[in-house]
Amino acid sequence: MTSSLPRRAAAVMAVAVAAFSGVALIGATSASAAQRAHTSLSIRTAKNAINPGGGDTISGTLRAPHHHTNGHNITLLEKASGATTWSTDATHRTNRRGFVAFQVSPAATTRYRLVFAGNKGQQRSHSGVVQVRVRADATSLTISAASTSITAGQTDTISGVLSVNGTPLAGDTVHLLGKRNGHGWTKRQSAVTASDGSVSFTVKPGGTNHYALAFYKNATNSGARSATVTVHVRKTSSLSIRARSNHGKEFISGDLRGGGHALAHRNVTLQDEAFGTSTWTTVATKATGHGGAVSFSVPAPTANENYQLVFSGGGQFSGCQSGVVTVNVV
Repeated sequence: MTSSLPRRAAAVMAVAVAAFSGVALIGATSASAAQRAHTSLSIRTAKNAINPGGGDTISGTLRAPHHHTNGHNITLLEKASGATTWSTDATHRTNRRGFVAFQVSPAATTRYRLVFAGNKGQQRSHSGVVQVRVRADATSLTISAASTSITAGQTDTISGVLSVNGTPLAGDTVHLLGKRNGHGWTKRQSAVTASDGSVSFTVKPGGTNHYALAFYKNATNSGARSATVTVHVRKTSSLSIRARSNHGKEFISGDLRGGGHALAHRNVTLQDEAFGTSTWTTVATKATGHGGAVSFSVPAPTANENYQLVFSGGGQFSGCQSGVVTVNVV
């Protein structure tokens, strides 16, 4: 299992793997290592054994006496059954208590280990090893979401396939489970699998929700539960725009809001369009201030010019664009 990560995160993982493999880090000496604070790293697994297609949680806690352990990169290494070397699965940052967690869904029985590469003030460390066993000859249930990020009011599709030993199970009832942060799992919908074992549900969450599929055991087959998928619901956003002239310059400004609040530190782009044309051109991009306001200064145009502001959106808020203001040249 591999993850696509930014270059910096990839570099951190390379250091972590090297640290675990016993490769000396450039610039590290025994003297400097002795001066750094000792660290310890625990590891645990939530289930130990899963059905094919299921998921588990690998977690651990980084500890360093009298030193903070939040915001440190922890790398999860994996070694599938039959493999001879460890490989990098993912890297996450610890929270304010030094805790970190990874969601895994191995296709075969796999061992896991956590690694902290160390830093200038703290020594590197690694955890023990835990194993997630994938049961053989068991019912399995996969899950996927058509989109993991939607805008409020939109729908999404949660689908999966029920099978046993690779053979689809048709005509069996699968339940859609859901929960929001801070709430427990509840049954949302139920549907019967098709001839290929597939099942799908249409959802319209009012906020970010987690979903899982469940098949309850019967006289013929054991029960199964899928991994978890998360559908993030972006809140709508809005942009105002206004223009004013002053000493040969045009000042184009606006306010970005979302979810009933000002959106600070979000990038907003100013675009212009020559009057009578239909092509918008990017002029500049700036981040909004604490109150969600943004302002651009441009030379006064020599001919009539249209301006608009654009917010591309993100994980929490949908994108939007302002209205259009026209600067007329008299």
